Amino acid sequence: MITKVLSKLKIGSPKVDLILNRNELTPGSTVSGSFHLHGGWVSQRVNRLECDLVKEQTGRKPEFVEPVTTVLMSKTIEANDKTEIPFHYQLPEELPPTTDTITYRLRTKIVFKDDVKSFDHDEIIISN
Repeated sequence: MITKVLSKLKIGSPKVDLILNRNELTPGSTVSGSFHLHGGWVSQRVNRLECDLVKEQTGRKPEFVEPVTTVLMSKTIEANDKTEIPFHYQLPEELPPTTDTITYRLRTKIVFKDDVKSFDHDEIIISN
């Protein structure tokens, strides 16, 4: 019972990690890698995995660019289990390059039963 409460508090809960093959890309190129799901202390039901492209500008709130992928699931991640899901995404052609004030991130979210979430953020560099 204590482990379930800790899991709700995100202590020992499952995690997601997006591992990219490359993080320096050009507009229109393909980003590839894989999502790594790591089980926590107890088994937990996964509803979905989402990934979005987000633009961050100094002094502003992060700006949603577009959805990258949503993987609907009805899967239980067992304690200490590891699962890998392949990932491919083509960047928009019109993305301005990364600068000192503009950066891009792939924001990954895994949503569990009872709307508990775990996040991962991976910076990508857009060059011309």
